[in-house]
Amino acid sequence: MLSGNLGRALQRVLLAGAAMAALGSMAQAADAVKVGCVLPLSGGSAAVGNQTRVGAEIAARLINEAGGIKSLDGAPLEVLFADSQSKPDVGVTETERVISRENVSVLCGAFNSAVTFPATEVAERMKTPWVVVGSVKDEITERDFKYVFRINNKATYDAREQIDAIDLLKEETGEGPKTIAMLYEGSDWGRSHAANVKKIAAERGYEIVLDEAAPPNQTDFGNQLLKIRAARPDAVIVALYTPDHLLFTRQMMEQRLDLPFGVHSVGGGMEDPSFYKALPAEAVSYAFVQEDWQIDKLKVTDDPVIQAANDASVEALGYGLSAYSAQGFSAMYVIADALERAGSADREKLREALVATDLQEGPALITGYQRIKFDEQGQNTFAHGVISQNLDGERKTIWPKANRASDTAPVWPVPAWSER
Repeated sequence: MLSGNLGRALQRVLLAGAAMAALGSMAQAADAVKVGCVLPLSGGSAAVGNQTRVGAEIAARLINEAGGIKSLDGAPLEVLFADSQSKPDVGVTETERVISRENVSVLCGAFNSAVTFPATEVAERMKTPWVVVGSVKDEITERDFKYVFRINNKATYDAREQIDAIDLLKEETGEGPKTIAMLYEGSDWGRSHAANVKKIAAERGYEIVLDEAAPPNQTDFGNQLLKIRAARPDAVIVALYTPDHLLFTRQMMEQRLDLPFGVHSVGGGMEDPSFYKALPAEAVSYAFVQEDWQIDKLKVTDDPVIQAANDASVEALGYGLSAYSAQGFSAMYVIADALERAGSADREKLREALVATDLQEGPALITGYQRIKFDEQGQNTFAHGVISQNLDGERKTIWPKANRASDTAPVWPVPAWSER
């Protein structure tokens, strides 16, 4: 549950007066719309899953206190969370349960691509709309499904953005890597990302000198670090969830492994605030991260909704918005918008409303997208991220150049450990 102080943080963006009170009364009287959200609330991805949960809770609280779904007589959102335990089979079972027993109108989740891929098959079979949160495996929205919609990037977009950033820095400085090593977790997400990196890197003239899949929950990355050292890459692209990413980064620092053009993480552990709390600042200096939202956005916006959501996140989690809480927040507003236009909690009518989604302003765009509109496969083709670099203890956006602050200067190539 969120803290009692959360309501005060949200007051910045709530309408006041008698009209507001009347809407609140209507929301109390109307039947709630049940929204199921399958997330990894335990297991290896629990830190991320709970951030996403908090973001969804903040958004639902905002929506409800602002009058609920007005076309449904002020019906409030009731978000029912199901724990996938970071396991595909559990995620499938929980999806079946919330659809059949809880009778939810719509689902969201499930962060882990390995969970989302089979769980969305269940939702499709049971004709229940699913708004994907976090999962990037390309094939999730490449199966001609009619009930699956993804707001965020697919894996192809993530890989392209990483290589685009390397190309930009190379263009700006005249220096850049020729060889790249890849280390990634061995399930759907990691393998999907690796396949895309290999394809795009080959097209751009980069040589992949190491292609290494790592089993989950390792206790030692010594073997992989030896392989990286032996391959002598100019840069390494990493796709690991938080626990494994922590261990790898800690051991890389201990071994003082030098990579002239740095470590490039595709989100994962390096988007997780808990990751940075667990490591000394030197361990992540100069690291590049493909972010699912602009990490330094809070410094350049005065949007009251974003500021209120950030305050609420601080109160609930001890730190501000992350990519994961922002994605959970966005999903609730996309669902609320579809409900408003559908004027019904009926699954089929809601699916039709999601198909027609075209958001170009409002809280659903908190992640930094300019638009949310789904193609015939349910993919938001306007999704994008940014690339940050950890400079002076802060992740600062360096790509695309248009998003880079005037006082941000990328460090490229990166200093050797002995020079830091």
